[in-house]
Amino acid sequence: MRACYTRFSGKKRALVRSQSGSTMIEHDLSARLRQRSRTSGILVGLSMALTIIIALTAFIWLYVRLGPYLGDFIPRATEVTTPTPGPAAAGAETPASEEANASESQPTPTPLPSPTPVWQPTHRVAEGTPVNFRSGPGTDTEVVQVLEPGTPLMFLGEQEQAAGATWLHLALEDGTDGWIRTIDLERLQPQ
Repeated sequence: MRACYTRFSGKKRALVRSQSGSTMIEHDLSARLRQRSRTSGILVGLSMALTIIIALTAFIWLYVRLGPYLGDFIPRATEVTTPTPGPAAAGAETPASEEANASESQPTPTPLPSPTPVWQPTHRVAEGTPVNFRSGPGTDTEVVQVLEPGTPLMFLGEQEQAAGATWLHLALEDGTDGWIRTIDLERLQPQ
């Protein structure tokens, strides 16, 4: 092996030639190259993380902005709960009702039940995706229930224009009423 010296950026560097003729660079230069590649790797990683954060922020912003316009296409499950009186409340009402019954000596006439209209479906939810059954016309009102395609509905005779669409006031067979856009419905043939 022979050692020869060469000038590299103003400093002397030792190059060692092996018997095969290849040149090996001094250890100091190799350490600097490793340091530069480490720095480059860190910069690439940071730029990737920054790009992901910016893309995620842009997606969230866009989702929030378009939410009111696309609200009927994104089903939202809401749970409707009705408060039930507890045992303490029921016990408190019992003595008052007994006092009222004791003070009245004659029975009160029972009102005749009003004839209930026969539920006759006039529309159904169009085939495709589930739609939101809303408490009022418009996509900014509360979702009462999400209805599957083919669900039968009865038109209650009321319609309104909201957000460029015609909304119909409808009822389910169980009596729940709500609003759906006409483009999400199919009219049924009378039987």
